[in-house]
Amino acid sequence: MGKKEANWDTLDDVLEGIWKMLDRGVSDYQDPFHWPVLGTTGAKGPELRCVILRGFSRPDRRLVCHTDARAGKIQEIARLSNVSWLFYHPKKKVQLRLAGHATLHTDDDFADRQWAGTRLPSRLLYCTTEPPGTPIDSPSSGWPDFLLHKAPTLFETEKGRPHFAAIACRFDVIDWLVLKLSGNRRARFEWDETGLNANWLIP
Repeated sequence: MGKKEANWDTLDDVLEGIWKMLDRGVSDYQDPFHWPVLGTTGAKGPELRCVILRGFSRPDRRLVCHTDARAGKIQEIARLSNVSWLFYHPKKKVQLRLAGHATLHTDDDFADRQWAGTRLPSRLLYCTTEPPGTPIDSPSSGWPDFLLHKAPTLFETEKGRPHFAAIACRFDVIDWLVLKLSGNRRARFEWDETGLNANWLIP
């Protein structure tokens, strides 16, 4: 991280640093921001799980992840679109909490583009014969027999397309926190119909 990004001296510096960290979270699979926690509301309360950050758009304030269309989070978002994201970078000691509304994409152009950009190993995740969370008698990947003990072709993994879904979230709030020996710093960024409102907060 560059000097200006590390200083976090102004709200503009902080927001620019956030954008860069989210960009890096998409492009670098080893970056901690590549593995955020996505929060939804289930029938019995909050539900949290790690996901992979597949896309980020600054102009749209949009985060994207992928999931099995049969997963519980799909029904949760369909029922209540409010979601939250948690990012933490242990080296930089930066935590981000983002909140917004999610949309589900399974059979539209957006989902098609997302699927086209997935690599073969990722496509295998959507080839399970039963939905995620289905009870089984012994440990198993859930893959059908034709995918076991072989290197599947790209054509064979197309069988997973009906089970693929993309989740896109337009966030309206960012709560940023950095831990520092000299004193923690915190800021909040919130967008409404008038534009961006940004403020420093007591950590």
